[in-house]
Amino acid sequence: MEKMDIKQTLHEKLSPEEIVKFFEQQDSILQEIKEKGFSAYTETLTNLTEAFKEKTKSVCCMDEGTPGGCFHTAGSGILRDKSEVLDYYRKAGVTEITSHDGCGAAGLYAKANGLDASKADEYGKEWSQAIARELGVSYRHIIAEEMHRPEGQHIARVAYYDNTGKFDYSKVKELPVGFIISHDVQSLKDNVDDAMISFNIATGGHGFGELITEEKPFIICVIGKDENDLEKLKSELSGLTEHFGKKVKIDGFICPKE
Repeated sequence: MEKMDIKQTLHEKLSPEEIVKFFEQQDSILQEIKEKGFSAYTETLTNLTEAFKEKTKSVCCMDEGTPGGCFHTAGSGILRDKSEVLDYYRKAGVTEITSHDGCGAAGLYAKANGLDASKADEYGKEWSQAIARELGVSYRHIIAEEMHRPEGQHIARVAYYDNTGKFDYSKVKELPVGFIISHDVQSLKDNVDDAMISFNIATGGHGFGELITEEKPFIICVIGKDENDLEKLKSELSGLTEHFGKKVKIDGFICPKE
């Protein structure tokens, strides 16, 4: 099958046929990862350290369209306890809070609070702006044209469960597109919730839906600092395979030494 030009389709609405093409063009790399495992696969990448270069202290959504930053969680934290978010971001020394167009977490926030779902992005902006004001840091909204995915369509078949605070898949072209979930030692439940949300998005109406199967599962790739850390992170997510079955696969690798 002819590979799609992602630059031409990135900010356009996709047809059902184009969604299938986006899914299938990732088959080769994900099949290699499935056969080798993420650890062995990343050992073949000579430029893997580029994905862990020091970055700005920016808070971004876990959406695969918003790589970069140092901390990633659904809606920049909109689904978390506000006081815990403020405490964590202060300790992390963040300098910027972001929101983005088409934020699914903002939609979940609207639903949970009985608000108008059609105004979800506005709630996301208001929440992030309020957090930025309380922290005394800058705020930025990421519009659809600036995102690394098509408007209204998630194209991730992977979620990265990162415990380094540095990971950015977009810096290494051999790494598959993925959600980025930054591991927060203060809130294990929120970490696991983010992982569950990423699976639900990927298999939902704005993701790949039924294209995700037991044969072509959604992969949650944990990124640990060492072997013990890696196993600990995997164990945190063990309940997801019990809940979602073989449509989700837990894998991972250790951050390369600089």
